[in-house]
Amino acid sequence: MIFNSFEFAIFLPIVFILYWFVTNKNLKTQNALLLIASYFFYGQWDWRFLFLLVSLSLTNYLLGIGIEKNETNRKAKFWFFAGLFINLGILGVFKYYNFFIDGFINLVSLFGYDLPRSTTKIILPMGISFYTFLSLSYIIDIYKKKLKANRNLIEVLLSLSFFPIILAGPIQRPVLLLPKISQKRFFNYAQAVDGLKQILWGLFVKVVIADNLAVYVDDFFLNYANYSGSTLLLGVIFYTFQIYADFSGYSDMAIGIAKLFGFNLMRNFAYPYLARDITEFWKRWHISLTTWFRDYVFLPLSFTVSWKIKGEKLLFIKIDLFIYILASSITWLLTGLWHGANYTFIIWGLIHGFFLIIYRIQIKSRKKLFKRIGISNNHLAIIFFETIITQTIIMIAWIFFRAENTGHAIKYLSAIFSPSLFSIPHFIEMKRALALFILIIGCVFLEWVGRDQEYTISNLGIKWKRPYRYALYYAIIIAIILFGAKQQQFIYFQF
Repeated sequence: MIFNSFEFAIFLPIVFILYWFVTNKNLKTQNALLLIASYFFYGQWDWRFLFLLVSLSLTNYLLGIGIEKNETNRKAKFWFFAGLFINLGILGVFKYYNFFIDGFINLVSLFGYDLPRSTTKIILPMGISFYTFLSLSYIIDIYKKKLKANRNLIEVLLSLSFFPIILAGPIQRPVLLLPKISQKRFFNYAQAVDGLKQILWGLFVKVVIADNLAVYVDDFFLNYANYSGSTLLLGVIFYTFQIYADFSGYSDMAIGIAKLFGFNLMRNFAYPYLARDITEFWKRWHISLTTWFRDYVFLPLSFTVSWKIKGEKLLFIKIDLFIYILASSITWLLTGLWHGANYTFIIWGLIHGFFLIIYRIQIKSRKKLFKRIGISNNHLAIIFFETIITQTIIMIAWIFFRAENTGHAIKYLSAIFSPSLFSIPHFIEMKRALALFILIIGCVFLEWVGRDQEYTISNLGIKWKRPYRYALYYAIIIAIILFGAKQQQFIYFQF
């Protein structure tokens, strides 16, 4: 079951009515209803993997208690590292088994040993990367004493499987979600209306923008040899908007759905393509994942390394910069690997890691240069130039992210940077694509207007008279009905 399906359109109102009109007088019953609804929602994809989700959640519930009740450091460490082994082990088996087995076979073949290829192909459970990270953050925060182990089984299970976030985030950590689950919730009309508006906008950008772009993007990447460089460049631009509309659309729907049940989830996107540098981009894109890796990988790694290294320089590099380079490289290697068992994701992660390091290195020298020549860092020309450079880097990285393998990505890039790059793009249904492109520009304009808001149409028309405001919402609904493309699965479900 996915948000943009007919089944979900039936499921959501039923749960909403039961939640606010049947179970509203008892918090425990409300939480139990949400848990049952979450398991039903997830089980609609494949009931077999529901047992994996339930088993992992139960295990982490017991691990949390085991970590907290053992006062001695050694025993707490045992339970903690057991939890890391179980969670990462399950993620590794389901997500990376085939990747590492094939990699090992390819490695030994270089030394003349031909091992038989495994015919076992493990199915990747939907959302496993997301709910594994929820579980990891739960036991890590207990171990660090940022969170107390919750003895209420229903509350813990719900925090690890809440249906709006279970498949593709936002990664709302239990340390933030559990207090909200434990407190009595009251229906807030304004919050519910705001949630419906956010769902509407998320659905619009998903089915009208992302799903229509998917048709062109799939064709360009599959048949890249048949298109000019300019057409393939347009394909990358289309994918840049497709993945943003697809994922931010999902996040808006997830956050909006949670609001219907009285929960405020963390923001996951903050208009990332308006960023002027790569650091700012990652403060705006997939915020829940970025902050997860910052808090649980980058910062602990930086702190650990800083205690191990003595002196002011290492390999002729200042210690603070060396630590940043090392921690960033490992963090972005893992970030790329988190997205999938493919070298393309690793390269994508390392590209971003590399340019984040470059940006860190040149900050001081850039400020000195601007000061020397008398140009403000906030000069319009500087902002425009830096934004263009940043988006170019992002788009090149997206090619690796979208490609089937590294060879495919390199060939696609080579095909772009050919003499035909300066020709006029040409492909079937160009007029329809042009109309779609104009629609994208309109959405970008709306994002610019609403760039200080939580989501694009948060305050759009809020001061208009009711008939005009409702006309806007009905226009979006009509656009969804008329221009919605063939239903496409959300891109991040594969992660």
